[in-house]
Order: sequence, then structure tokens, then C-alpha cells
Amino acid sequence: MTDHKGQSDPNEPPEDVASLYSWANLHGAKYRDFSASRAQTREKARQRVEQAMEQEHLRTQQPSQPNPTAQPGSKPGNGDTRHEESAPQSDAPQPSSQPRPSWPPSAERPPERTQAEHPIREDLASALRGLAVPPSYRQPGHTPLREESHTPPRSPWSSDTAETAGRPAWLMPERSEAASPSSLPPTPEDTLQGSRERLATRWFALRTVVEGSTPPAQTVPAPVAARAPVMAIFSLAGGVGKTTLVATLGRALSARGERVLLVDTAAYGLLPFFFGAGDQRPGMLRTFSPPASSGDAPIQMITLDPENFGAESAPQEALTAEISKHARGVGRVIVDLATASGATTRRIMRLAPQILVPLLPDMNSVVSVSSIDAFFDHNGGASAVPSLPNYVLNQFDSSLALHLDVREVLREQLGDRLLPFVLRRAPSVGEALAEGMTIVDYAPNSGVTEDFAGLASWVKSLSAAATTTFRGVRWSER
Repeated sequence: MTDHKGQSDPNEPPEDVASLYSWANLHGAKYRDFSASRAQTREKARQRVEQAMEQEHLRTQQPSQPNPTAQPGSKPGNGDTRHEESAPQSDAPQPSSQPRPSWPPSAERPPERTQAEHPIREDLASALRGLAVPPSYRQPGHTPLREESHTPPRSPWSSDTAETAGRPAWLMPERSEAASPSSLPPTPEDTLQGSRERLATRWFALRTVVEGSTPPAQTVPAPVAARAPVMAIFSLAGGVGKTTLVATLGRALSARGERVLLVDTAAYGLLPFFFGAGDQRPGMLRTFSPPASSGDAPIQMITLDPENFGAESAPQEALTAEISKHARGVGRVIVDLATASGATTRRIMRLAPQILVPLLPDMNSVVSVSSIDAFFDHNGGASAVPSLPNYVLNQFDSSLALHLDVREVLREQLGDRLLPFVLRRAPSVGEALAEGMTIVDYAPNSGVTEDFAGLASWVKSLSAAATTTFRGVRWSER
């Protein structure tokens, strides 16, 4: 047998099938490159395999000849063809009608090999048939090969892509069982429908654009309000205008946009009558709204009897808890303390309020100031620093010498805790109550109304009103 390995070009594919396996493994890159030379090489290989199959088919159809060297029990014509395949062949295709001569019955015939020592011819032909170039990769001017009616079996590990569809199984890389396509989890399709489903539970604006319609309006959110500041109006004697001050101050703050809660701790006080009420209704939260054309904020009011909320020494202070419950959502709380009620005042002091004491410009006020300071110094509330009250002169008449002298004495006694302005005396204040309104609504251009406007500005300078905020609330189009 002639050896052609030393005479052939190393870059040219070998002629025999056994060497073609080794050559393909060493030059696998050329089989992955769909060039003209690769296509021609595959065509030649396919033609040679087809010719070998046809010759084998013709040889099996010829009458069998006696083989003297055959072993007993062996079938004639089933000798090994390994030596035939290793015989040199030319590059030109041989006519399929010319049969290849069989081995002569001589002693030089190589010994027969078992079926396990060489690959099955049909499997080899099927694998080499896959070397044919797919139609999409054929070069221009290339003559297509004859289509086979038999579809070669494909490896279950091979990919279904166009690049690997024509590769034989022995050129495919080995894959582990874990990398099998059937064992991999399904990948979600990145489609428009999938994107819409993801947006269904996420961003509002993006969901609105994708769906093309506005979703129904959301429910009213719960407000997140800060703690409203508290101001308590205290008096040691009656008749100083304490309730009038509470109602008018609340009305002046409402004109500045504050939502105020007025708390009356007298069971049967006159506070509701300043806003047009005809009865008292203790224990009921009431809301008084301004006229429709007005831009003022509504006023809420409740009358609480301290005797209905247990003793002062109770571990849980029910009176202050009730006030705090109704104070949610308002900007400021103004408490009308019962006259000369030390127990009620001590309970309200737990809210750490600002204390304002109205005084009349008379001798009684000059004498009572020291007693009032002593009381609040002893009952400073929750704060460690004593909360001393501020004072304001009410029903002041600058034409009277006594009023002027009392103001000077109180300035020396109180210093800055006496407010630098006064609330003037005017008969229209009593007339406004008889009409069921405050002086702000009864005589809006009067001097007393200006005085209460200055008092409202001073209150706002002490502490800003609590603002009600809503977190994560969208605006709506109306």
C-alpha cells in the first residue's frame, strides 16, 4: 500500500476517510469558515461518500464468489473494506456505474476486523453528508448538489441555528447534560405585551401612557399633620373679656388662612354664639364655615366639661387626649380656660401651651398679676422651664388718665411680657355678640378689628401654625 501523507500538501484535505477525521479536527477553523474552498471540499467529500455507497451497493448485488481464504461460517462478500477506503483516489469524481474491484482471494489480503474495530459505514456517511453547504451559504456560480431524499439524523445536542444546522455531530463541541436546552429555565419574552404587564403594577405616569387612559381617581389620603400649637386664655376674675378674645382671635387667624380649633372648658359658655349658633351642644365637634365668597378658613369648636373626664390625678389624662384627638388636621388650638379653675389649667398645661392673660386697666389687675405669675411658676407644665404668661390690656381707653397710669405700672411690673399694643374699648364689640358674630365681621373697618389683627400677627410670630401635608398625592384635573 502506497503512503500519500508525505507527498500531499498539508493544507489540502486527505483523500481517505480515516485521515479526513484527523485533518478535520486539526483544521476545524476551515470548516467553520464558509468560503469557496470549504464548500468545494465538502462537495468532493460528499461525492466520494456517495460513490463509495453506490459501489458497496453494487458489490452486494453481484453474485458471490468462493473465497478459499475465508473462515468457516463467514459470508462471502462481507470482507473488511478498510483497505479499500485508504486506497488513493483522484480529486475528479468517478462515474458511479463503474464498480470497484473486490479483494482477490490471495494470502496478501489483510485480516478481517471485527465490527467494533471500525465505525459503521452508514453512520460515517450520515455524518459526512452533513458537510454539504446549506443553500444560504453557497457561493455564486456554484452548482448545487443532488438533493437527497434521506434526511441525516441530527444529534440531540446540536443547536437549531442556521450556523450549526449543517455541521456533523463530530464537529460540534461537547456539552454537559446541565446545558441541555430542555433543562434550562424558560426565558421570558421581551415583548410589548410583557412590558405592559410589568408596567401594570409600577409607575403611574408610564402606565397611563401605555394604557392610553386615565385610571379612576384614588381615594382621599390620610393627612400627615404636625402637632398643632396650643394657646390658652386664662383669667383670674370674670368679666375681663376672655371669651370675646378667644372668639375674635380665632376669627382673625381664620382670615389669615389658619384652620383653628376653639375649645371651651366651660360647660355652658357663650363661645358658640359668636359664630351664629343658637345652642351650646357640649361634647359635640362643630364646624363653622365662612360665606361662600370668602376665602377664610373654617373654624372648628368643641365644648368640653372637665368634670366628665375623670380626676386630675388619673394616669391617663382624658381631657388632653380628647383635645389632641380633635386637633388632628388643624393649624392651631385656642383654649378658653374656665375662670379661676386651677385644676383645669393644670390639666391643659400638659399640652405645653402659650398662656395669654387679658387684663382690664384697673386696680384689680395690678394686684392680681403677682398671684397669676406665682401660680404658673408653680405649675409650669411638662416643660422644665417655667412658662410664665403674657398679658394684654383689654377695653383700653387712651382718653382716661387711669388707664394710662395702669399701663405704665404694668410695664414696670411685667416688662416685655406686657404686649406693646392694647385692645381698645368699643361698644360695637357687645353689639357684634348680640348679632351672633365677632367684631371682625360686624365692623371690619373699626379700630378694634385692627387691634385684633395685630394680636393675630403676634400669635403667629410666637409659633407657626401646623401645616397638613399629604405624602405621595398626585394633583388632579378638574
